[in-house]
Formats: sequence, structure tokens, C-alpha cells
Amino acid sequence: MLSKSTEVYANHGMPIECDIYSGSDYPKDAPVFLYFHPGGLVDWGRDCLAPWLVQSCKQRQWPLISASFRQMPQVGARGLLDDVTAAYKFAREWRTTEGRERRVIVGGASGGFLTAALVAHHCTPPPIALFSISGIATFRHPFFNSSTLLTPEPLTDAEMAPVIALPLAVGKTPVGSPTAFVLDKLLSDGSKNPDFQPLKEAPRDEAQPNRGALYDYYIYKNAWVDLLGEVDVGYDWAKDASNKARVEAWPPTVIFHGDDDPDVPLDVSQQMQKSLGEDKVKIFVAEGQSHLFELMSFVEDEGPGMGAVRDAFGYLGRIVAGVE
Repeated sequence: MLSKSTEVYANHGMPIECDIYSGSDYPKDAPVFLYFHPGGLVDWGRDCLAPWLVQSCKQRQWPLISASFRQMPQVGARGLLDDVTAAYKFAREWRTTEGRERRVIVGGASGGFLTAALVAHHCTPPPIALFSISGIATFRHPFFNSSTLLTPEPLTDAEMAPVIALPLAVGKTPVGSPTAFVLDKLLSDGSKNPDFQPLKEAPRDEAQPNRGALYDYYIYKNAWVDLLGEVDVGYDWAKDASNKARVEAWPPTVIFHGDDDPDVPLDVSQQMQKSLGEDKVKIFVAEGQSHLFELMSFVEDEGPGMGAVRDAFGYLGRIVAGVE
């Protein structure tokens, strides 16, 4: 039976927690899936987690660790990397005997994949695989540096000043949000609970600053590279023949991405693949699908794009098993 526990994985001026979904019958040496939530690095929380991902990890008896991290811009590039590095260390050492470490898959959705990629860029040993859900592979892509407007009108500095002035904090998913995962969404065997009754979502207090708007604001300002470029090194280095060994050391990367995604275009993933090579990066395209189309879906759902989701995770499973 799947259970959830919450642990503090780091204390960087504040306790930073993660939720762990696991079962007592899981093998002691099972690989861990370390997950970073969506929200453009500025919003949402670690319970913003698709049911299908929880189910898919349970089916393979992989402990799933969903980690909070301190949010941009207040945390800064180095602070974000500190959180990501600590979460990766925690996952490698979770419930292991002394001197042993877990194999770790690192994945993320949307902005959460940028943090997953930071692990591959900066941490040793590297993860055994990366998994991207409509992910931001790097902010060095032209989409994030071309004054792209995602709002009806440009957000002004005055509008965003109260948000930028907010104190340093980890993300929180709104109470009752349909995107928040709770175990009651599943039956004891891990299948979809048809009788689940969600909490009523609390209306957003319009008087409170909208953190999520920072993502759009910084895209229009072409500011993401200035904010994170110190640690988000992109993939142009992979095109240099002198970096062949570095490319070979890059973990196999599995991506699924909708081809009608206005928030993180499919080309962001495709450019990562072009830089690192098709032998390193495998993309499953969900035709006609938008950003995070599967966020509230279950693994058994037959909605549009779910075939690509299942195919991508199945491919990841074969990589971990050493088949691919």
C-alpha cells in the first residue's frame, strides 16, 4: 500500500521539505524518482503532482520524492542550486545502509525540469536518467530572450514590485486546487478512486500579489538568463567536439511535450535534443496538446496525449532496467 511521509531535506535559513511516496514492500535498492514541481520557479508547490506519475512510480516500486525549493527571484541562482543539490543528495541517501547510495532519476514539470537539469549540469555522480514533462530545458532558448508576450498587455514594473518584494519562501499550491495531489485520489491498489470528492478551491485573494505572473514578466523582460545564467549553462557546449566526453556522460533524457504549448514551446525540448543528440534525448510528442495537459490525469485515462505520456514513461522504465 502506498504511503506518504514528509521530511526536511535541508535547512537553508528555513526548513525545506519533501514528500515521499513509497511502500513497505519496495526493494531496498529500488531507484528513486526525484521530482521538482511546475510553477515557473516562482509559484505552486510540491503537491502539484500528476496522479499518473504517482501511479507509474508505484507500478515500478520506485519511491517518489517530490521536493520543495525556494522560489525565484528571491532565492537567486546559487540559492536555487543549493536546494537542488541538497535534494539530490537526500534522494541518493534516503533509507540506505552506510556507504551505499540509491540510483536516482531526476524529473520535473515545466520550470521544475530546469531544476532537474541543474542536477545533471552540476552534481556528481550524475542521475541515471532525466525525465521532462513539458519542461524548460534552459532559459537560453530564443523563446525566453525575444520579448515574448504571454499576457494581453505587458506587466509593468509597478505591478510586479510587490511580488518581487515578497520574502524568501518555498512554493505553496492553493488550498483545494485540483492540481494538488492527495492520496485519496487513489485506491489502495494504486488505481483511480472514482469516489474521490475534491475540496472546494478557495478563491484567489485579488488583493494579494500574483506570484505566477513573474514567469511571464521575466520572459517579456528577457530577464531569465540574467537571473539564472550563472547556473543554467544551456547546451551549446555540446556542439563543441572537444566536449565529446561531457556529452557521453550526460544522463539519458526522456521528454514528452505537447506541440501546441504556448508557455514552453516544443522547440525548447527539440533544441536540447539537437545539441545533445537523439541518442541522448528522446522526445515523445503529444499532438495537439498544450502546456501540462496531463497534470490532473490518471495513468488509465484515455484522454488526448495520454498515450505519449505512457510511452515516455515506459521508455524511461526500459532505460532504468538497462534495456534501452
